[in-house]
Order: sequence, then C-alpha cells, then structure tokens
Amino acid sequence: MLLRRLSSSSSTLVVPVLVLVISLLLLMLGPPHPSNASNASSSSSSSSNFLFCEAAALLTPTTNNKSYRRNRKQTSSLRLNNNNSQKTFNYFAYGSNMLSSTMKDLRKLNPIASTAAILPGYRLRFNVPGIPGIEPSWASVEAVPSSSGISTASDVFMKREGNDQSLQQSSMELVHGVMHTLTAQDFATVCQTEGVPFSYVLQKCRVIQYIGDGQVAGQCKLEKVLSTTSITEMNNAKWGISAYTLLAGPMALRSRGEDIPPSRSYMNVLLRGAKEFALDESYLRKLEEIPVGKTWIGDGLAEGMFRRAAMER
Repeated sequence: MLLRRLSSSSSTLVVPVLVLVISLLLLMLGPPHPSNASNASSSSSSSSNFLFCEAAALLTPTTNNKSYRRNRKQTSSLRLNNNNSQKTFNYFAYGSNMLSSTMKDLRKLNPIASTAAILPGYRLRFNVPGIPGIEPSWASVEAVPSSSGISTASDVFMKREGNDQSLQQSSMELVHGVMHTLTAQDFATVCQTEGVPFSYVLQKCRVIQYIGDGQVAGQCKLEKVLSTTSITEMNNAKWGISAYTLLAGPMALRSRGEDIPPSRSYMNVLLRGAKEFALDESYLRKLEEIPVGKTWIGDGLAEGMFRRAAMER
C-alpha cells in the first residue's frame, strides 16, 4: 500500500519516489472489483491484473540473476495460466490478511476456502516500515538459513537420527497462519493491494494445513508429516501443499537489522485472525508477547480501518 512504500530512510529517498510513480502507473491497470463490472469487463480486468503481476516481477530488484529468473518464471506462469478461468491459487497469510474481514470487507475479496496452516522453516518479522508514530511497521516472513547458508527443508527443521530413516522434530522456526484459496483475479488483487513487488515480493512455498482447535492441532499435524515423510520426499517438495506467500521487498524499502515494533492496533488484528482460525495456543502466546511500538494517536490505525470497512460493506 502507498503508506508502506513511502516509509524508507532519507538516504534512499529517490528509490521510494520512483517506486511510488511506477506503482501508481501499475495500479491504474487494476480494474474495479468484479461485483461492479460485467462479465466482459471481468475478463478484461483479470488480464489487467496479471499484466500488473508480470510487470511487478520484471521490476523487482534482486541480488542475483538466479533469484531474478525464479521470480520471473513464477509470475510468468501466473500470466500464462490466466486463460484458465478455473485456476486457483493458494495464498499463505500471516499478518492482517489472516482475518476474514480483512479479505472480505477491506480488500473486497471472496476466498474459496480458508484454513489454518503452518509454514515451516520461516520466522515472523516486522521489517516492512510503516509510518513512524502511526503504524510503525508491517509483518513479513523470512526464510531461516541452514548452517550452509542454504534453506532446505531437511536442514531447517528436520534431522536424521543415527543410521535409521526415522525423522525427529528438531529445534525449528515456523510461522502459523491462514491459507486462503483464491481465484486468479483475487490473488492478483492481493498482489496489488500489498504493493508487490515493492513493499513485498512473491515467494513460492509449501505449507501444512490443519483444522485449528486453539490448542495443539497444528503441532500434531506437523509431527505426523515429519514422521511419515522421508528426507528425499522432503527435499523434493513431496509434502504439504504448494502455496504463495509474501516476503519483505527490496533492502532499500525495508528496515535494517532489528524489527520495528508494530502498533498495538496492528497486533490486535493479527491476534483476531489467529483466534478466528484457532491457531495453536503456543503460537497465540508468541504473538501476544511481541513488543509493540509507541504511537502518537491512540494504539494505531489498523483496527479503525477494518471497522470502517465492515460498516461500509
């Protein structure tokens, strides 16, 4: 969103300004919500949304050619599959998009299905700058590198015991969230409203779905997957569900080093989403323990935005 793109240091002011100009041009391609358009215009709007995603991938700054090619290949596949009106995308949400009212009331989207899920091998961060004193930061996720510097499923959260083939849960980083199944057009709208590829960039991942009970359902499902999946299957992505999530954008548009404490209002939205889908109690406690930052006006603006959106629905 625009507020996020304007929040960079003065030393890199030129980059956010260019980002804003390009973003506005790309957003002009974004059509009105399908509920306000005819079937013919819906087809046109879908094409425009995927043109946005394709342009976004090409404009995403990357640190190496391999990363560039991977992002371009993923987004190109979105565009090529646009001809299939039945195509759906799994989107793993870990921040405010966990909450159903965020998707339906604020973003005017209609998820086909939503379920609790776990993203192994990642950690929750708050390194997407917002507006200091108002909404200081936004959430993101970050892959946990192994000792070799390469994040692989077996290195990050699994280990082989002795010479046998059994797999044990080791000390792991993971993020609980909500996996929304979206139409192609709704997924493209998520990309637009989240500021891809500036505030965020798309990342293909694998998640483990579970039916939340507010206690340990996610942990039990994770242990089941670990005990029934070989290292070969794990490294060949023969586990869980394929999905997309969002990583923090280019270094010029994110905080350096430590996280920026989010507002109490923003954290309340995350907690509401976690409770709505009955994420594991241990993860809920983890969210509650995240320190919040100081705000000049109340506890922040996030909750107010969602309340107004719900009233206007």
